[in-house]
Amino acid sequence: MSRSAASRLASGAIAAAALLGAPAARADDASARAGDAAAPPEREAARPELGWDPSWPRFRASEYVATGLFAATAFATLAIPPAEGRWRGVNGFDGAARDALRIRSDRQREMARDASDLLLTLMTNQLAVDALLVAWWGHGRGSVAWEIAMIDIEALALNAAVNGLVAGLTSRERPYRAACVGPEEAQDRDCRGSKRHRSFFSGHSSTAFTAAGLMCVHHAHLPLYGGGAPDALACAASLGAAAAVATLRVVSDQHFATDALTGAAVGTLTGLGLPWLLHYRGGAGTSASTRAPREGAVSIQFVPAPLGGYLVGRF
Repeated sequence: MSRSAASRLASGAIAAAALLGAPAARADDASARAGDAAAPPEREAARPELGWDPSWPRFRASEYVATGLFAATAFATLAIPPAEGRWRGVNGFDGAARDALRIRSDRQREMARDASDLLLTLMTNQLAVDALLVAWWGHGRGSVAWEIAMIDIEALALNAAVNGLVAGLTSRERPYRAACVGPEEAQDRDCRGSKRHRSFFSGHSSTAFTAAGLMCVHHAHLPLYGGGAPDALACAASLGAAAAVATLRVVSDQHFATDALTGAAVGTLTGLGLPWLLHYRGGAGTSASTRAPREGAVSIQFVPAPLGGYLVGRF
């Protein structure tokens, strides 16, 4: 299975963990609410309370169905046969960017490729950490953890389905295609199978920016790290990591620059836009159960726009 397929499986891992913990999470949520009622005022003032705003729609039955369809579509696209020769041309921008950014050493290109795999895995795992360890175990809010986890899985599954369809149907050859010569069994693993014909658009880039968008939209509305600067920094760090993933895909000669840029745009729109459209749009910028922002606090908010959206911050 290709690395892009493996990245899609990361969302399945989050789903499995969330499903295993759902019943206990609800019980923990109830006990946490009871404990909060008896908590002294000092504890309440020390950390903002994490809660799901009543005006935010919870994960609907239709979304469970849609998420399943997205995941099934993503796996089905792996069976799309490559169409050799469908997209072989290289535009001037991609050619110039490849000449300027591509690492010359074969060994170093492999290291950059593997680094992009590792960084993407860490980013998707961080989503599970936020949902299961921070929201559920740390804050004792199992129901909030469930909502976060399911929104993450839905967005990642949608991104994987769109990427699989576009990559399979366009069949753009990878930048390294000239090195794929001779019998297939003697070629590098990157040349084997349909992988070499799935360059547009970059699945690593779109998945990384989907994960970054999810991090930003969750931390903008929920004080997972206590609110203020820590949550804003989590968003900034995830965007930086996503940019690093996209850059590594270009310098390792796995994708053209337009592949990575398109993936970044699709992933950002999915990660930020889908949760806002289906859940956070109807509520306030932060959970209704949290206190008003302190003087000098840092806040971030997603504002939709016709071609995507903007992250607006107060510092």
